[in-house]
Amino acid sequence: MSEPMHDHRDFAEAELARVADGSLVPEREAQLRREIAADPELSAALADQERAIALLRAVDVSAPAALRGAVAQQLRQAARPRRRWPRLRLALPAAATVALATVLAVVLFAGGDTRAPSLRQTVHLTLAAAISPPPAERGTRALDISSAGIPFPYWQQTVGWRALGSRTDRVANRTVVTVFYRAHDGRRVGYAIVGGAPIPFRAGRVVTRGGVSYWLLQEGTIELVTWRRAGHTCVIAGRGVGPGTLLRLATADVAA
Repeated sequence: MSEPMHDHRDFAEAELARVADGSLVPEREAQLRREIAADPELSAALADQERAIALLRAVDVSAPAALRGAVAQQLRQAARPRRRWPRLRLALPAAATVALATVLAVVLFAGGDTRAPSLRQTVHLTLAAAISPPPAERGTRALDISSAGIPFPYWQQTVGWRALGSRTDRVANRTVVTVFYRAHDGRRVGYAIVGGAPIPFRAGRVVTRGGVSYWLLQEGTIELVTWRRAGHTCVIAGRGVGPGTLLRLATADVAA
């Protein structure tokens, strides 16, 4: 018998995300939807996630500065505290989720080149669920997984983040490999590397470390850093991670 999704927080987070993005086999999805339907707070969280995913997949246009400011203000107003559910920490208020998805899709990550994934599509993958188990370590600096010839870092000994799993997606004829990591305090990030030419994007602030430009962006609870490594786009994103931590993670794999 399959394990109930509420037994373990990590398992529940991943399973709820898989239901939302449609990556489960039909039998498992039907089972979990029955369990979710019996819990009003899980049902509300699933609806929020499905609404955000639909918006992120549907919208890919640029927006003027006035709209960026208006949507950011909507997000701040919508993200009022509400009671947290005891088992999962995924939910934002519905209005905040919609505003956040609109910001991501309309403002920050518009990509004009249809032959490449947009930055917002890549960020969506970093916030999705792992569908493969954690990669094995390859030495003390890298994991036994790579994208476009670039190995993913082994952070458990260097910065204390352990690999949770991975996924490989095909977006706009590009391969995007994502590895997910979790810190001791429960924070989670996804690290995606996009094969092919760098992704064009606009927005954020740039910080230079060791001659490399790192672009930092934040909207609501989602924060990210993106940079180029060996001619390819790398993105690390998560919720409530902080720019200092993102930079520390991004620069920790230079020697990997």
